[in-house]
Amino acid sequence: MKKFKTLAIGLIAPVVFLSACSGNDTANQSQPSPTPTTTGQTDAPADTPVDESAPTVDRDPKGALPEITFNADGIPSMKAIGDEPPTEISVKTLKKGDGDEAKEGAYVKVNYAGFLWSDGKQFDSSFDRGEPTSFSLNDVVAGWKYGLIGTKVGDRVQIVVPPEFGYGDQANGDIPANSTLVFVVDVIGVTNIDTSALADATPTDAKLPAGLTVEGDLGAEPTVTFAADAPAPTEPQVIVLAEGTGPEVTADDVLFYHAVVAEWGGESQSSWAEGIQKVEGGGGEETVGTKIGSRVLLIYPADAATGATPAIFVLDLLAAAPAA
Repeated sequence: MKKFKTLAIGLIAPVVFLSACSGNDTANQSQPSPTPTTTGQTDAPADTPVDESAPTVDRDPKGALPEITFNADGIPSMKAIGDEPPTEISVKTLKKGDGDEAKEGAYVKVNYAGFLWSDGKQFDSSFDRGEPTSFSLNDVVAGWKYGLIGTKVGDRVQIVVPPEFGYGDQANGDIPANSTLVFVVDVIGVTNIDTSALADATPTDAKLPAGLTVEGDLGAEPTVTFAADAPAPTEPQVIVLAEGTGPEVTADDVLFYHAVVAEWGGESQSSWAEGIQKVEGGGGEETVGTKIGSRVLLIYPADAATGATPAIFVLDLLAAAPAA
């Protein structure tokens, strides 16, 4: 309960405070970091517009690619070759899986190793660390984002990332500027995130505090209004406005959601146009145990100790995935 309340203090834009509590899903500085949107080769979630300017991904590369070998412990290594690297993001499937397919904006769990095309030097490896990592495809370099869209759970792929789709002319840890990168990626888990889970929720007809109105179709952005004489709340409340049919959120989950937020009596702000939000720990005790697909109203009174003003959050719970 404290997580949302603390972040609400003086911060009403959900895109700022709710993403701020999501933690860092990257394993270290050398792991891919944020960039843009999809190749258009797979269907995007309903919330996410397709980026018509996205680069082409070559999924059947004809040129020579570095050889990847695995030792007895399943740790990959790469032998450099003297050929010029491709200028497009190139993806070679080393092993096919038959699990869920990663669509745009998916949250994926992978094992990976990264090498420099120039000399085969390894700069990062979750295989070596002995534990996979998880991240949203919206939070990684373009080569990973575009390269992993369309892959399936069980796939092992080799992804070649030209500098413009990696770190460009900036050095990053052991990665020199203008480096072409080669990754070996085992896709372990995929959670696709859109608003489809919200449509199956059932309204609870729960009673709202006097003077507060929450309206809007399930699966679409809700609106919040306050009567001029609406009395400010004196106690925190969690009210399920519509109950979803998905699995219950656990404290071990990363929770994905949309939010509409307002100080009591004030104008609301929304994440619906800005992008899906995520938070670790299942969002805290307000949302742990709630079913995916639900619409939940959180109400917070003023807090003299912190200076927080009374506020409300309307959360639509889109999906949850186990944290890495």
